[in-house]
Amino acid sequence: MDRSFAVGVDLGGSHVSAGIVDTEGRLICRYEKSIKKSDSAENIILNDLFGLIKECLDKVDSDSKYVKGVGIGIPGRTDSKKGICVFAPNLRWKNVYIAEILKEKTPLPIFILNDVRAMAVGEKVFGNGKNVENFVCIAIGTGIGGGLVLNGQLVLGSSEGAGEIGHITIDINGPECGCGNRGCAETFASGPAIVARGVKILNRYPDSIMATEEFLSPKIIYEAALQNDEAALTIWKDTGTYLGRLVASIATTIDPQLVLFSGKVSRAIDFFLPGLKAELKARAKMIDSEKIMFARSKFEDEAGIVGNAARVFESLKLL
Repeated sequence: MDRSFAVGVDLGGSHVSAGIVDTEGRLICRYEKSIKKSDSAENIILNDLFGLIKECLDKVDSDSKYVKGVGIGIPGRTDSKKGICVFAPNLRWKNVYIAEILKEKTPLPIFILNDVRAMAVGEKVFGNGKNVENFVCIAIGTGIGGGLVLNGQLVLGSSEGAGEIGHITIDINGPECGCGNRGCAETFASGPAIVARGVKILNRYPDSIMATEEFLSPKIIYEAALQNDEAALTIWKDTGTYLGRLVASIATTIDPQLVLFSGKVSRAIDFFLPGLKAELKARAKMIDSEKIMFARSKFEDEAGIVGNAARVFESLKLL
């Protein structure tokens, strides 16, 4: 019986994870390790990144001949045709020829794509976006990234920049963003932005169960909301309002059937979704916003691995 596998690699700002995925979207194995931002791009690729790829291949051993390729998700702009990371600000990479460097180590074909665009492919092929013609993936973590699927196809744009939704302006007088603009959605609804707003809000809620925490995190705010903490509920309500402004801009532009959230912040969807829907309804007047469905990614922490493997299968026409 013919069998096909792919290695999916998810490269982040501080760690890299990789796994073997089959053509049913099942994760066979998964490995992860930390990386040093101070290390050179070539060393990270040859040692850390390829080290995990090799672990994956060793795990399947006798079945490794059925591994058809490697898909790598990059937290930044890519040139997927040339296998280049054009710019990854969190890694401080610019014009890194990833596919060319890896040719020294493996004969397998290498496919490069922005990490959230890859997640969208995984959802389209194996996940909650399957059989959905028009949807958007929103990944919320250190920043906010996006992936757009229209008429059943991933949209990359003329320079593979389609989906940089975290840099849609939602307040022209807002904080300065790392991209150089002001008031980007990322400055209001990313993980660090949520925490920063939480620190300020706590001044109004001295009895909050979060008041004794030395450091806040989205996880702590989420867990406090589960205990009906008023400060935490306020933080998530405000986050929903900001995300509603972002989704209103996206929805008015592409009229999606579905919005999928991924990243650790997405665990709080039940707390931020009511505020999001209210703001969306108030702002997106030219579409039927009440028909838009909302859900979390099917694959959660494995979304990047599965998505990059799906990219391999699609590119090689194995599905």
